[in-house]
Amino acid sequence: MNDSPRTDATTPAEGVRRRGFLAGAAGLAGAALIAGTTATGAAASGGPLRVASGGRAHASVLWWGGASARFAAAELRDYLRAITGARLPLRAVPAPAAAPAGVTGLVALHTGTGGGRITASRLADAGHELAGAPEDSFTLLGDATCLLLTGLGDRAPLYAVYALLERAGVRFFAPAFPAYEGHHEHVPATRDLALPAVRHTDRPATGLRRQYAEEGFSHTAASLPPLLDWMAKNRLNTFVHPTDYLGLGVTAYDKVRDVLAREAGKRGLRIETGGHGYDSFLPKADHPQFYESGGPVFDIYNPEALDAYVGKVVAFLRERPEITVFDCWPPDVGAFQKPVLDRYGTASNAESVVVNELAEVLRRELPGVRVERIAYASTVRPPDAEYASDPEVIVDFAAYSRNYDGHLGDPAIGANVPFADALRAWRTTHSGPLAMYEYYRRYRWRSLPVHPLATIAGDTAFEAGLGLDGIGMYSEPGDWITYEHVQSLVAALAWDSSLDAEEFLDGYLHARFGDLAVPAMRRYYDLTRLDPDTHAAGALSTAYGQARAALREAAGQVTSAAPRTVLDRLVRNAELALADMRIGLAPADSAELDAARREYRALVHRNRFNGICLPNMQAWWRWNGPEGQVPYDDARIRQDVVDSYAGPAAGFADPGILVLERGGDAVRLDVEAQDADFTGHTVHWTATAPDGVLVRPSHGTLKVRGTRGDAQRVAVSAAAGAAAGTHSVTLDFHLADGTRLVASQVVADIR
Repeated sequence: MNDSPRTDATTPAEGVRRRGFLAGAAGLAGAALIAGTTATGAAASGGPLRVASGGRAHASVLWWGGASARFAAAELRDYLRAITGARLPLRAVPAPAAAPAGVTGLVALHTGTGGGRITASRLADAGHELAGAPEDSFTLLGDATCLLLTGLGDRAPLYAVYALLERAGVRFFAPAFPAYEGHHEHVPATRDLALPAVRHTDRPATGLRRQYAEEGFSHTAASLPPLLDWMAKNRLNTFVHPTDYLGLGVTAYDKVRDVLAREAGKRGLRIETGGHGYDSFLPKADHPQFYESGGPVFDIYNPEALDAYVGKVVAFLRERPEITVFDCWPPDVGAFQKPVLDRYGTASNAESVVVNELAEVLRRELPGVRVERIAYASTVRPPDAEYASDPEVIVDFAAYSRNYDGHLGDPAIGANVPFADALRAWRTTHSGPLAMYEYYRRYRWRSLPVHPLATIAGDTAFEAGLGLDGIGMYSEPGDWITYEHVQSLVAALAWDSSLDAEEFLDGYLHARFGDLAVPAMRRYYDLTRLDPDTHAAGALSTAYGQARAALREAAGQVTSAAPRTVLDRLVRNAELALADMRIGLAPADSAELDAARREYRALVHRNRFNGICLPNMQAWWRWNGPEGQVPYDDARIRQDVVDSYAGPAAGFADPGILVLERGGDAVRLDVEAQDADFTGHTVHWTATAPDGVLVRPSHGTLKVRGTRGDAQRVAVSAAAGAAAGTHSVTLDFHLADGTRLVASQVVADIR
């Protein structure tokens, strides 16, 4: 998951803070920007650099370096044009005669539109600022003539550009996913812009700052570019995509490899892959001779089996040179088989055998690739001394069953104590990189509004005290809006673990929703702090009801489109959460429970493209109940969800189950459609029913745009001679150009 050694992780000097949301949130007040400070506290001096006046350019953008530096320069030019209306000239400059050590690229704003140059003294000054700093540190050095943006490594010039834009009032709230309707960030507008002299150097607290695709229900080739764009703007440096999640061929790296390599490459972001399952590379069906111990892991003690696994991984990585970290994780199971444990004593010891062998081979054959192991479930504690991890191996610590009502190091939270002890043990015994795999947005939470902000801040302080090297969490575009601030906070803390989370929230609320809405939004975040795994449905229902009221109050206090759009989505999410709780509160085997499940299913489907919920396996189980559950690795359901998010539009039917009496009255069925990419569509549908089942009408047309879905009511009946039992009615959907959408199945229970 990460590829920086522990020694790369440094903590900013006392008093240095990561940028917050509040400064400049109201735009460019007279175009006066506040100069920053460096870790040494040095102040900038001199007059401002005139960028634009009356919408006309008065400066040029210069750049030197690789593709990421060129991209950074283009980003600066394009955002300054969006702010001022002026298009600044963009020019490459010759390689400097003496670039500071570690500097591989730079961007500069230079007064005048005829070009300019970057002086040796300015570069030397940058070198002084960056001396001894870790990779990704950046500096902004500017006066009335030239503003230099550079740093250590390929990503640093881009980080510096975004830092400058934030100082100009730009706010990077979220990726540009369609559900935001363009309100994913804030760009102020002024035709006159002058940048004050600045001397600001910033450095990351950790070298491992990641975003995971994980199960990848809603990650698509179209969602990856905006996600990686947001990552760079928020100083993350590694994107993690599974090689083949659960070995199902549904969420697979090679399906998105081209777009991921392109978008990560131009931003200098690292790519990490692998994930749960040695069997992804050594399938039991293809190699039964390596599973004589019965599985779920291969016969680790068999040298031929171990060599075969390592060889396949090395061949995979050799053909994909863009990958820098490989996650060598065992299958996602509770325990290893007895013959393996009898041989090695613990699962952690057995995992070390595989990981250390792979690390040794890669060190010889592909030295640019790091190996990662996971401390999780049966391997959450470190191995015995004789099986210690190779010090170059990255350890990702995943406290899966922890409690979120308090931070990981709080001794009063009993469920967390074993994990805190295990984490301390890893830090004591492993000299290499150690990072956190966090679950601040969980699949099992079913997109409920869960925002344990104080817990997140407490976790970060505890982990920083142990000298951990990074943090990462997974995401889904499908419910990003629900967890927008959680994602922003985690990214901010990954860069600066000393950040004040309360101040960060305050700045976010003012910038995102405006001053008047802040009190109501603070109540919303306080009411949604609860861990749904540790609180009953009644308490959660009360909290979510009050949270919805707070959101509606905030909605009455905003006037602009951006906060209205986000609040609309959050209210929808709160209503979905209340529907979820009604399932938990309904009596077993009751009509009330059936109605609650039907309502919940319809709300999930109607909002699955609105940025606030995801129809993942846990949601599927919720609306079907125990009797209708399917295995977690059901590839068909997963593929249907993935294909729905990859399509331009989608349809479904409400309800999903019809009870028909032979020769009886018709039953109502609503055929519905939604806009997946928010460009507007006309969706045609056709019903195919088994013999004896009549659907009237059997076809139709629905028009959808944005959050406005469309529905058509139809009648379904069973003839007197229809066969009793369970049957399927298939609804096929397509666009006018013939594009086929994911079909929907309705269960017809004929009695």
